[in-house]
Amino acid sequence: MVKEENTDVKWRFTGFYGSPYAQNKTESRGRWRHLKLKFEAWWTIEETVEETIKKSWNSNSGTIVEKLGKLQVDLKEWASSIKKGKEGLKKKLTEELEVLLEKERTDDTLAKIIDTRVQLNMEIDRDEIYWEQRARANWLKVGDKNSVFFHNYALARKKMNMISRLEVRGGRLTSEESEISEEATSFFQEMFMSRRVGDLSHILSGIKECISSDINDSLVATFTAEEVFVALKEMGPTKARGPDGFPTLFFQRYWHIVGGDVVNFCLGILNDDQSFGKLNSTDIVLIPKVKNPINLANFRPISLCMILYKIVAKTVANRLQRVIGKCIDEAQSAFVPGRLISDNVLLAYEMLHTFRRKRTGTKGFMAVKVDMSKAYDRVEWDFLKEVMLKMGFGKKWVDLILKCITTTSFAVNINGKRGRTFNATRGLRQGDPLSPFLFLLCSEGLSALMRMVLKEGLLKGAKASRGGPELMHLLFADDCILFGEATREGANLLKGILKEYERCSGQCVNFDKSIIFYSSNTTEEHRGAVAAVLGMRNSTNMKQYLSLPSVVGRRKKDSFQVLKEKILFRIKGWSNRFLSQGGKEVFIKSVLQAIPTYAMTCFLLPNSFCREIEQLMSRFWWQKAHGKKGIHWCQWKDLCQSKEQGGMGFRDMAKFNMALLTKQGWRLMNNPDSLVARVFKAKYFPKENFLNSRLKINCSFTWKSIWAAKGILIDGLCWKVGSGKDISVLNDVWIPDLQMLRLSHHVNNFSDFKVAELIEANSREWKIEVIESTFPAAIAAKIVCIPLAKAAHDDLLAWRGESTGEFTVRSAYTLLQNNETDPTAYALHNVYREFYRRL
Repeated sequence: MVKEENTDVKWRFTGFYGSPYAQNKTESRGRWRHLKLKFEAWWTIEETVEETIKKSWNSNSGTIVEKLGKLQVDLKEWASSIKKGKEGLKKKLTEELEVLLEKERTDDTLAKIIDTRVQLNMEIDRDEIYWEQRARANWLKVGDKNSVFFHNYALARKKMNMISRLEVRGGRLTSEESEISEEATSFFQEMFMSRRVGDLSHILSGIKECISSDINDSLVATFTAEEVFVALKEMGPTKARGPDGFPTLFFQRYWHIVGGDVVNFCLGILNDDQSFGKLNSTDIVLIPKVKNPINLANFRPISLCMILYKIVAKTVANRLQRVIGKCIDEAQSAFVPGRLISDNVLLAYEMLHTFRRKRTGTKGFMAVKVDMSKAYDRVEWDFLKEVMLKMGFGKKWVDLILKCITTTSFAVNINGKRGRTFNATRGLRQGDPLSPFLFLLCSEGLSALMRMVLKEGLLKGAKASRGGPELMHLLFADDCILFGEATREGANLLKGILKEYERCSGQCVNFDKSIIFYSSNTTEEHRGAVAAVLGMRNSTNMKQYLSLPSVVGRRKKDSFQVLKEKILFRIKGWSNRFLSQGGKEVFIKSVLQAIPTYAMTCFLLPNSFCREIEQLMSRFWWQKAHGKKGIHWCQWKDLCQSKEQGGMGFRDMAKFNMALLTKQGWRLMNNPDSLVARVFKAKYFPKENFLNSRLKINCSFTWKSIWAAKGILIDGLCWKVGSGKDISVLNDVWIPDLQMLRLSHHVNNFSDFKVAELIEANSREWKIEVIESTFPAAIAAKIVCIPLAKAAHDDLLAWRGESTGEFTVRSAYTLLQNNETDPTAYALHNVYREFYRRL
């Protein structure tokens, strides 16, 4: 007898015959698992499925749970009938088409050929979608009619994620699926069990109230159907399904049928305090972090939530995201609008560069890289609640969030089979749209403790320069670096902070994986004392922070060699031999070229290294089947031209690197109050702006990289006239559509002055007579066409590559592509050449 777990439909009988032989038990269990309905993406191209869904949905006037339950039954019957009709159809159509192609071409024969080809293409599409859904090769959206690739990719993925053996308590290895399931269930049941938080009064005293009554009113304002629909649209259509078997794609495609009930269900929870019922159950699947894992610590738990729950959580998260920046310390860069992961990379690199250069002074400093163990799983709900209330979030909003995270039930899914269900009393789910933002609120406890010891003068932070901001810590989600004086007293303070944070929030520091890095002037005595107090190991090289090198030495290519190795690994992947030329194009653009992009946002890769990467891609593009060398019919630079110009639209990696670094310069200019901008300004251009900055002795590699892109930024900027007081008539770019951008190229017979002198202050209109008597007629006509605001405002620098005036990497790359200047003009050796020329 079978009954869908999360439905109220009647029991139904399902017969199953399994092999009586023990050696076939795995196959029998696998067949049993697949009896549960899983909505297939290829069903959406079947003409009859929509009518089946509509008929089933409208025939039931019960709750949405009952409707989904009945729909599962009806779709299973429909799928069974469809499957019978499709067995052998692809082979049959292929044979029919071959016969038709050999016949004499008559009008009747041509009509049959066309009809047969249409049917065969539909079968191929169905096959491709089926395997694509299982392969989860998200990069390959277009380019291949290649079910062979998807088939092999899916099988490899399934094999990699299969758990065939596991180490249970006592150190014994087992291959019994029931033992593996019970061991995993017990492990996570214990992980998600609250340990009771300590006294919160001290840590809460350091958290500022940052949410006003107006913000609270906006958060708890009545939710609308439009917000629910927007949340659904923002979700990936074929992401992993929850326990009910329905993916996001089902609700997106058939919204016109199910949308009304979905909206009523979601708004009932969001506005009317209704409960989730059984629709907040969650499957935990285990993704291996290493090859051949045998211990549960070697797996990453991912939560597969019901889609209906995720719609509710995403709707709440969208509102929370709008205000999260007001609550989170500037040292935290993750998931906050306007902040990037590159901010933390740049800050950490600058701090460690200063540490390495600091050889004088009586006091040394330490940077403690802290490893948090199972950070999301250990978050205490009581602590999270009190933090939100202390920040000023209203009780109604806090209760709504707690309803989302505390009403869930869990079951560990091992090789497709759900284990027993259990409830949790703490923890956040990786896979819940709310979890990233809630973890940031939790991590504010650590920020509060660090701010308090700084304010009380108990511990000094570290500075990248004498007049720069004092940094106590850097956070990116659960990645954490703490800064302080490298003394026994400083170490005791940091240890006390970490212990209190553990006690209150539930977090657990992995001291074995945490390391300490010191400034060069720290004595061996102090290093030993600090390590002894903290119980961590000392290190002379942090190696990596957020997966990028924390030190780049003279041999720069060696520092980035891992990028080349990743590209080679992906190229040599056995599945890629099944790609067609169209698939190769997408693979290069979406996978290979994406690998170095993250590093390129912070570092100027050597020009020769970029060429080596391009050579790897070029060889892959031209090679024949089974890795045989092919003829290179044109150069890589020709392939980098747009398709309109006869190329393939691949990237010139050196130019793209420069475009990404130009964005960092733009952000330094336009976000001067950000932490990263204040640190760089204090260290490298304290008395001038970024555009007028110069290279200094012993500057960091990150600054050299950003500074190298300054010329591109200057070429692409144009002043938007406000008051005109800051704009030089001759030496600044301020007239749109002028081929020679600066007037100094056109006018040489008078001295420079400001644009404000060309504007009538009272009427805010151009002085037409002055302009026409001063400039050539064509230029004067362009000037008087520049619109002026009725009220004077500050002059603004805009990016002329976009109509909005906002910088984009795409437009900067286009500027470089169209620039006739030698692309090596921005290479790193020229940065050094410019520096030494001024010595």
